[in-house]
Amino acid sequence: MFDRDGEWAQLSRFVTSTFERATLGVVSGRRRQGKTFLLQAMCEATGGFYFGASEVVPKPEALRQLGDALREFTGSPAAYRFQDWGQAIDTLLALATDRPIPVVLDEFPYLARESKELPSVIQNALAPRRTQRLASRARLLLCGSSISFMSELLAGQAPLRGRAGLELIVATFDFRVAAEYWGLRDRRLAALVYFVLGGTPAYRAEQLDGETPQRVEEFDDWVIGHVLNPANPLFREVRMLLAERSFQTSFTTPRPARATRSTWRPSAPMANSSRWAR
Repeated sequence: MFDRDGEWAQLSRFVTSTFERATLGVVSGRRRQGKTFLLQAMCEATGGFYFGASEVVPKPEALRQLGDALREFTGSPAAYRFQDWGQAIDTLLALATDRPIPVVLDEFPYLARESKELPSVIQNALAPRRTQRLASRARLLLCGSSISFMSELLAGQAPLRGRAGLELIVATFDFRVAAEYWGLRDRRLAALVYFVLGGTPAYRAEQLDGETPQRVEEFDDWVIGHVLNPANPLFREVRMLLAERSFQTSFTTPRPARATRSTWRPSAPMANSSRWAR
């Protein structure tokens, strides 16, 4: 784990809190920032339950997949078969009657997209005086990469407004941290790499296989050979990020195309530029 001490500490504090009832947490952030890594590591460290949802899966299939994951987690000889999300959420809460453990639903927007009632179901499951909540010490964590959708879960008149005890955003690395992560001591070279890649840690391991220019003179060839190489996924990354942002906006609050374009703000590396002078 690199430079996620703050996020890890917040998760640990939430998971090990002394609340004698089930509590809700929300984790969000752009893709490839390490959210799933953090949550899976927390589950491994504490004996928690992790479930990663699949995209474009009908509700019955999502419930079946969750039941299969629960059977593997508990070692139960009998299959879990849920008729609805209310039954499924109560079963998740029942996983933690003796001690607090994280119960993670990752890629939560995928589930909510096919089951729009799910936030309300969780709201009802976590009603203040509900018996199932008072008997549970589960730390239910909802995670997603659609920042707009995840923030709206807790905003305004949304069902889960005021229910969460944790709202954690896993941010991109700033300039200094990114330079350390890439192992770049030359500040000019570090700036050039940051201008191109920003602070997304997964690019290094997944798209570049750890290859980094070591001198400024190598930078141009590195960009041509990797970032501008049509065979490298980074070549299309900007288009994918823009399409992802457009999808997230239309998924949460549909607007006319012109209004969406006029209100869009890029998540560019320069957003962290104010921190360079530290």
